[in-house]
Amino acid sequence: MISFRPLKEEDLEFLNQTRNICAEEYLHDSRTFTLEETIIWYKQYQPNYYIILFDNQKIGYFRLSNYSKINQNIYIGADLHPDFWGKKLSYLAYQNFIKYLFNNYDLNKISLEVLSTNIRAYNLYKKLGFVQEGIKRQEIFKQNKFVDSIIMSILKTEYYGHILEN
Repeated sequence: MISFRPLKEEDLEFLNQTRNICAEEYLHDSRTFTLEETIIWYKQYQPNYYIILFDNQKIGYFRLSNYSKINQNIYIGADLHPDFWGKKLSYLAYQNFIKYLFNNYDLNKISLEVLSTNIRAYNLYKKLGFVQEGIKRQEIFKQNKFVDSIIMSILKTEYYGHILEN
């Protein structure tokens, strides 16, 4: 069973390890951080992150940013630990978390960005009902080449319509 809860200080080692593994290939920011740097960051910014659990085992995390209560929108991202890749857990986690966000944040729109080289994530977002809004061309310099950043979003009406269709 998939569940999630707000990030706690005791989760920082897991978060740091997972983020550092994903950084080079999948994240817009390729930097890696020491555990000490992660602890300082957490205490300074108190980020809006959630730990993803599968049968009460940590498997990844969601990050939220750019929340606007007035505009009823938010940015979302997630990283799963590689031990849990390819098991369809990302799809289940996103399904549950998106519903949580629409219900608890009074949102109209959830947005995200994905690197054009991350085909699996792009296809996951399409399967979830996200729509491509645009492309930031050659936005990120990664692994000695420029990579596009694809902007995607899902509206509350689209999400609930997508659920009813499936």
